[in-house]
Amino acid sequence: MTQANEPIASSANVLVPATKQMKPRCIRTNVALAQNRIVPVYAGKRIAEALQEVTETMNIYKGVRLAQVLEAVYDQGKKDGARSVFDSVDSLRREIPHRNPGQPKKKQSKAKH
Repeated sequence: MTQANEPIASSANVLVPATKQMKPRCIRTNVALAQNRIVPVYAGKRIAEALQEVTETMNIYKGVRLAQVLEAVYDQGKKDGARSVFDSVDSLRREIPHRNPGQPKKKQSKAKH
């Protein structure tokens, strides 16, 4: 095995530095629900630790309340995301010159005498 700082020889005899292994961004936390159901939650380290702390002494009532809170947070996040998209589209629409559709104006014909 090679160390993280040692170069690796490729097939073209060119030394290529080895890449450092990255830590995962999300941690899987299993939340146990009633009737032996498990819900995997993928979140960052701080959120995973907080979720584990909250679910240590969770009973069915607290589990239902937690689900309601998480659902409300999720819905609010969707609304905020949609609001930001609509705001950006509206700002772009204001910048584009727009004329209402319809028949084009007729050209004035020269009157014959």
